Amino acid sequence: MTMHDPVLHRFISYLAEKKMEQEKSPQLHVKIELSRKFIAEVRAAFREKILDGERHLHMLAQSLAFALFQKEFELHSNVIGVLPEDDGSERPFLIRERINRETLLSVLDIDLGNQMLDNFRYNLNGNWVPLQLSANFVEYIPISNPGNSVNRLTSRVKAEEEIWNKVTDEIFQVDQLVSREKHLREFSKYVKDIFGLKIVCDDDVTCVKVHEQLKDLEISYLGSEREGSHESLVFIETKDYLTCPPEQMKRTGWKAIKSVVLFQERLFEIQVQPLANYYLELDHMSGPSHSSFKLKRDDLRDEIARLLPLYGFYRELLKMLFQGTDVSFDCALASVVITDDD
Repeated sequence: MTMHDPVLHRFISYLAEKKMEQEKSPQLHVKIELSRKFIAEVRAAFREKILDGERHLHMLAQSLAFALFQKEFELHSNVIGVLPEDDGSERPFLIRERINRETLLSVLDIDLGNQMLDNFRYNLNGNWVPLQLSANFVEYIPISNPGNSVNRLTSRVKAEEEIWNKVTDEIFQVDQLVSREKHLREFSKYVKDIFGLKIVCDDDVTCVKVHEQLKDLEISYLGSEREGSHESLVFIETKDYLTCPPEQMKRTGWKAIKSVVLFQERLFEIQVQPLANYYLELDHMSGPSHSSFKLKRDDLRDEIARLLPLYGFYRELLKMLFQGTDVSFDCALASVVITDDD
């Protein structure tokens, strides 16, 4: 996605060249020089590309909702988080708000979630504190019973933190590294794509039926210059955690048929999941299992950073770009220098 943008192509290519320099001479101190003007351009380009990816995700989700719900559905923005208690425990919450298509396409999903939470405060020990976001997603809810046992459709985009991690993962080809290094393979399930959607069905039988229908479904373009034309999903990979043998099932109890598909020259993850398991996952998104999953994913990246110090350095660099703090910093073998020149 990023390589089609000239600013991002230049930035990623520059980082890749610096990475190769260090790999050729492991003791070489890598110096990355970035001007404030270029950083602003990169930041704006990243945001636009993420928004573009989200738009295409929502167009795909809307097109599927049109096909599955006979064109009648509502949009709901959902945020999940936890409320701290006086005794140190945590209490999960979910807030849902109906939105329109214009709102959905006008801001990043993470901003949509945070804007909802900005309307609320929580009284903790006599102080009003802001709510903290754990996850957010958009639901497409049929207005009437579509008669096909499809309950709802959801779309979800990784949080901002995951996006800068994902960019670093791509530069260092983390998927290949995890597959190659034996002691990292146990972490392979924690490397995920950014843009995904989920089709929730009433039962397992419907999940299998809908998954097969997706392979032959002609999806109409909606809300674009190509509206009225059609395109099929190209299935790149499918993993069945629903009807597979018991020994191949997830030990957590999570069930779904999960596929990576190509649509409009972009990759998306589509899950087809039974309703009971969907509600179980909602509970986990604000509970200990979600925190545990994130910790294990962070453990993977921390372990890679120990193997490849430059990987950890690049994570900090991308984090700086996304957070908007233009500060020079360094580590043992690399440094970032922010300049006022072009």
